[in-house]
Amino acid sequence: LADLLRESVDKYLTDTELAQSADLAFVGTVSERRFATKLRRMGAKVSEGAGHTREKISTLASIGVTKAQSSTGNEKEKKTNPSTAVAVTTIKETIGKRPKLLGAILDMLISEHATKGGGLDYIKTLSMKKKKEKLLDGTKAGSISILGGSTNLSCPLVADILLTFGQLPRSYEVLDIMARILDAAVQSGFISDNSIAQIQGCLRTIFRPSQAEQSQSIQSSSKDKVEGTKIKLSLKPTKASTSSSMFPDLPVDDSQFERKLLQRVLKKAIASMKEHDPQGLFLNQVTDAIAPGYFSIIDKPICIRAMEEKVMSSTYKSIDEYKDDTLLLFSNCCKYNTGAAGQWFRTEAGRQKKIWKEEIFSEAKSKFKADMAKRKNSLKRKPKPPPPLAFAPGKSDKPTSSATESRAKEAKEDKAINNLTAEDVKPLPPWKYKRRKTEIVVPSMQCLAAMLLADPFVVRVLMDRIQKILKVDVLKTKSVPAGHHALPSIFQLLNIARISTQLCALKGKRCYIPDAGLRNVLTDGEEFNPSYESTRNCLPLFSKLLLDAELDRRMAIGGDLHEAALQDILTKPELQIKEWDGTSTLYDLRAVVEGALVYLLQPGNTNEAALQAQFPRFEAALDELSGGNMLNERPFFVSMAHALLRFKSKLPHSTRDLVTGCMIKWLKKEEIATPKTAICSPLHECFMHLLNEWSSLGNLVLPRDLFLSLGEEAVAASSRGAIGQKCQRFAKLWASDDDCFSAVKEQYTRMLSGTPDARALQWKETIGIADESPPASPPGDEKQDDP
Repeated sequence: LADLLRESVDKYLTDTELAQSADLAFVGTVSERRFATKLRRMGAKVSEGAGHTREKISTLASIGVTKAQSSTGNEKEKKTNPSTAVAVTTIKETIGKRPKLLGAILDMLISEHATKGGGLDYIKTLSMKKKKEKLLDGTKAGSISILGGSTNLSCPLVADILLTFGQLPRSYEVLDIMARILDAAVQSGFISDNSIAQIQGCLRTIFRPSQAEQSQSIQSSSKDKVEGTKIKLSLKPTKASTSSSMFPDLPVDDSQFERKLLQRVLKKAIASMKEHDPQGLFLNQVTDAIAPGYFSIIDKPICIRAMEEKVMSSTYKSIDEYKDDTLLLFSNCCKYNTGAAGQWFRTEAGRQKKIWKEEIFSEAKSKFKADMAKRKNSLKRKPKPPPPLAFAPGKSDKPTSSATESRAKEAKEDKAINNLTAEDVKPLPPWKYKRRKTEIVVPSMQCLAAMLLADPFVVRVLMDRIQKILKVDVLKTKSVPAGHHALPSIFQLLNIARISTQLCALKGKRCYIPDAGLRNVLTDGEEFNPSYESTRNCLPLFSKLLLDAELDRRMAIGGDLHEAALQDILTKPELQIKEWDGTSTLYDLRAVVEGALVYLLQPGNTNEAALQAQFPRFEAALDELSGGNMLNERPFFVSMAHALLRFKSKLPHSTRDLVTGCMIKWLKKEEIATPKTAICSPLHECFMHLLNEWSSLGNLVLPRDLFLSLGEEAVAASSRGAIGQKCQRFAKLWASDDDCFSAVKEQYTRMLSGTPDARALQWKETIGIADESPPASPPGDEKQDDP
């Protein structure tokens, strides 16, 4: 099977136009997203049966696909199917209607995605063994990117095969529904809340743990042998279910709610204590200057401010701990103030203690108890059963009347996945499980579901929806990002897409769902929750970044606040650098910041003066979010080049200089990669491609001398050398036939082909590539593996 289909699979994965569309991660409008996806699914097959018209099997064909014509052949075909259509048709004809061959080709694509997906194919200088080690180690898989781009083309091929196969086997039904929902979103260029809810409904079924998995998740003592994992077509909770989570048998951690409730109740109690202490007798800590010999009598001093600090830092774990500190407060007063001189203090302490005991503490205790009981009842309340799959195939035998009545009753009570609406959008709970060999199903449905989400065209519409939510729903309403009804769910879908390469590498041996980030839940082996850091802690920081950028635009020349800025009535927001420390593992947030920068660089979204203050803000954020390693972000650089080239000959020189300076700076990062990795990186290739495109617009945009100078700077930066000196590493790769350098060499060849021969020869001599024979390797260059 591999020999039969490898050629067709390679033809699909190496299609130039499809790869270019996949690398375009961020576009400006819906029409652009539709146009960029015209090659997404064009598989068409012609039925040539006698007396029948030629029909397309796939109804998803769009621009560029041959239209259905009559079998007489009177009309000539005006267009030919692209290579992707030919590849899909060949695969379809080979596997036919045989489910085992379908499973085999899908398993083959799972292996393909495990070794090349998620941007792993960009690191061409690493051995396959080191790629796999980086992939399986989730904490060090820094090369895995949400924006996989053209390296994730095995994912749309999975969708193509599922959607053109015809009647799929029963075990693929949920996967088929999910593929069709995602394909409809891609074709329309927008994903709605209804679609998100339906996708989550599919994931609940596909990732649903079996009884054995649930028992292992809660560390059950039962060791009975259970049946292997099977996909269930019912989403109804069990009768013993008391939880509102997706997996009702798993426990619910409610400690966060209890901690916040206790903090809220005690803050109010502390405020009441301050009100009933008008002289501030117990407000501040007692000193020896105020009360001589106080610390020799009192072993445990306490004051209201110290108690307030404990409340704010959540030191109190129960309301009784607060009660003990308050009683100690009054006891210390009576213990120190003895005799007739302390009579007034003892009386005042007694008065306040009585008020506290009868009013303040009594109210706080009853409030805390009532709210906890209300919370407990809400968790115990029987949840509304999730809708079952209403598309199970019926039996050939005629059902009895009782069976018919039972089915009608079920259909009346529940809804199908396709009827889920925006009200049903709810993040999936985190879950992790390791399967036995006997429980592994090939191909893994969890791997295929994650691959459907990792499709670069699906990621594109998800990223666009995030940008719209943050700019329209969050910023304009001045709300908290994590409080949006759909935003945490979309981030969770993106993180499932990010771990798709890891799931595929494990071949279903381990399955897990990342947390949505609404609670700081740590699973086994995790030191911190990156989803929580992104959604709860750093998304507000990104919102501030957008607000600062908007303020920069309004304070720049031509803005409505420019006059106020000139008169020092307003000051520019400070550049945020330290705030982004420790965010290098937040891959989802990095992609969001990259998308916002691409949007900012599009014509009409800012002005030249404002961009001088805005661009450094995004540059500083990306420096921290990437850990300084931007070498492999091909989809980002392709999208940025696409946005900048829309200016054509009207590109401001200051914008050009900002972008080129930033990209050269990223090439210079010595600690993140070896020289060979930097020279062969997508950043280097995209930088030279952008310069070539600018140069083709004329000297007004990029003069030839500046072009050659920037090329020389790029060579020196990537080779870790100095400008004006020969770069032996670059020259060695130039003289070799190394495939990883071919794309970069093509861009430099294009640059030199448009340069006068004498000037081109001078440039080559400066770099050290005038000779055809490769120079000797520089000392210490034998090892070129990444640290």
